[in-house]
Amino acid sequence: MKSLRKLFLNFFITLFTALIFVSCQSRSENKEQIEIIDKTIPSKKSAAIDNSKNLKEKVLLDYIISASSIQPNSKNGTPFDKLDYDKIIAYDFEGSEEPYPSVIDKHGKFVPVVLAQKALSQIQADKILLALTQKSTYGEGTAACFNPHFALVFYKNNKMINQINICLDCNYLIADIDIPAETHFKINKRTPDEYALTGFTKSGKTAIINLCKKLGFYYKNQ
Repeated sequence: MKSLRKLFLNFFITLFTALIFVSCQSRSENKEQIEIIDKTIPSKKSAAIDNSKNLKEKVLLDYIISASSIQPNSKNGTPFDKLDYDKIIAYDFEGSEEPYPSVIDKHGKFVPVVLAQKALSQIQADKILLALTQKSTYGEGTAACFNPHFALVFYKNNKMINQINICLDCNYLIADIDIPAETHFKINKRTPDEYALTGFTKSGKTAIINLCKKLGFYYKNQ
């Protein structure tokens, strides 16, 4: 009888030990899986915008008021020859197709990734606007993306009336106002497959890069 009891006791001890081992191993595996998942999901903190280098909304708005005024120039070409503005401010920003395809969003607010701003002088404004209205500025291909780093915003009485956002890497601009020269070069003319090559030519890129060099903006190194 004693030997039988001893046998049952050894059996239960062995069974209990095995259950503890399996349970511990399962918890260990679950812990490892959780650690792997945690490492693969980026934290919200790391994905947040680094606001330390970006200009605040108040700084941007105050600058509009203090910026020097300029005059529209009828020699600049369509459509800027008829556009009524009194200031043009250039912006250096870290744009992206989403969520920041323009320096001022659809709600009329500056996006939180503006790095620098500079009001254009009359000479600077006339030179870049003349370039942007020339057919020789457009006629090359473009990329499917749009990650702008440069913008020109037109103001009248300190209110935005037009903005042009430019991505040299993607090789085109998006403006609130139509620029006829941008679509002058057509492929498959007078067919259902007709489309325009709106990408910047070498001279178009040069005009933008030269202005960015004077302003000390991102595209100065292109």
